[in-house]
Amino acid sequence: MQVVTIPLSGYFTSGYQGMGPFTGSPQTYDVPDGRNLTIESMSAMAGVPTGQSVNLWLDVAPSKGGKIVAHYSIPLQFQATYSTNPTNPSTPVCDWRSMNHALRAYVPGGMRIYFEGTRGLKVGDNGTAGVVITGYLEP
Repeated sequence: MQVVTIPLSGYFTSGYQGMGPFTGSPQTYDVPDGRNLTIESMSAMAGVPTGQSVNLWLDVAPSKGGKIVAHYSIPLQFQATYSTNPTNPSTPVCDWRSMNHALRAYVPGGMRIYFEGTRGLKVGDNGTAGVVITGYLEP
């Protein structure tokens, strides 16, 4: 049994509703063939400009392509409104939401986990989101 911590992240680009990749950070994770992933907890956060809503989820599908076989919603709770760089007036003020949840989920080898997100109809300015999945890989 191998303990794993899987960080995934995404980026909301100004003018677009859906979340795309965050440069230098993975948005997907492939469960190795012949191994099974047992997820024991998820921790997530999202920051979007004030007044915007955000929804995050994980989809699981075969890594070689195919239909989604599992969907895990990531329920977020509002935490605070602030700027990540208050000394720079051009940095937008964001609403920050987060969650931490213990769970038990199983993902077989050969599957890919996709970190996905969308925000409400108001899509001005940029935003960011991330999730950390912890668990273990079994042979």
